Amino acid sequence: MIKLLASVFAALAATAVSANSSSCTSSSSASKIELSNVPTIRLSNGVEMPAVAAGSCFRDCSKTDTNPSGIQSNPNFFGFLPEKTYRSLTLALEMGYTHIDTALVYRSQKQIGAVLAAKFMSGELSREDVFITSKLFHGDMPGLTRRGSTLPTLDDMTPDEVTDAIEAQFELILEELGVGYVDIMLLHWPAVMDSKDPGNAARRLAAWKVLEKMYARGQARSIGVSNFSEHHIDRLMEDGAEILPMVNQIEASVYKSWENIKAYCDGRGIKLMAYSPLGLGKESLLNDPVVTSIARSKGLAPSQVALRYLVQQGYAVLPLSSSEERLRLNLDLFSFSLTDDEMEKLSALQTKDEGIGLPSPYDMS
Repeated sequence: MIKLLASVFAALAATAVSANSSSCTSSSSASKIELSNVPTIRLSNGVEMPAVAAGSCFRDCSKTDTNPSGIQSNPNFFGFLPEKTYRSLTLALEMGYTHIDTALVYRSQKQIGAVLAAKFMSGELSREDVFITSKLFHGDMPGLTRRGSTLPTLDDMTPDEVTDAIEAQFELILEELGVGYVDIMLLHWPAVMDSKDPGNAARRLAAWKVLEKMYARGQARSIGVSNFSEHHIDRLMEDGAEILPMVNQIEASVYKSWENIKAYCDGRGIKLMAYSPLGLGKESLLNDPVVTSIARSKGLAPSQVALRYLVQQGYAVLPLSSSEERLRLNLDLFSFSLTDDEMEKLSALQTKDEGIGLPSPYDMS
């Protein structure tokens, strides 16, 4: 059967090549996009991960009982805004971004797939030009997430049920993105947020085993975790994981750091990715006197100083923006460096311990 399938696919491929060679001679493709020279971070399996990624978690969660949303025409809105991905990612790719960070729960993968399809069809980019990170295994967040992108009954699922669900989510991610593989697949959270359920470890292992299987098949070039403490990773390995996570994506900024997690990962060759690297944005971190003072002295934007601080600590950074100017600034992090004195001043801001309001990795069993 395998030989039969192989011969069928070979015949189809030969037909496609013949058809493409005849049709492409009469049409001209767009110019190739000039890729950025962003440095890469080598993962434990040798995969090179670009140190800056274009984020795609667009949302408006500003509505409260007393305040409207940020959308004037829809003051009651609270949720993700995947439609912002079209323009943001198009601009990012045309500037030379190569790394895209997404997740099933963000509901932005179909939009990413559409943008990439246009670039692939025009010849401006090939699949090998882009680096895609995605995430699955996310518990429900009532009022924000939707069924299909999360696991609403995760705390009640058996390990076998988790296996089936994660296999389905993995396939859905590939379908939405329109690609055959991702460059990194992560477990999004170690458990339902704040869950102390005794079955969490067994469910994590079941989900991780799916990632190990997909890694062996080449449907993920590398695999890792997100929001995991050192205890979660230790327990994962103790329970029977065969592959140590290659990446841990955690919240990190000038105002927020999980020092024990960083030290653990650094000591074991697990590379770190920083989400929400600009914290709450213009409302706090980017107006901090220390950050703005360093930025003025170097002729930079505050965001560049804040991102460079993380880059110099070994993080890959995942800033989110739909602004053309900010996208350009967020990519321009390697034409300058911060001095030891400047790094110390920025590190002193960690005492603020101000994040975006997500649970601590240590609050989940």
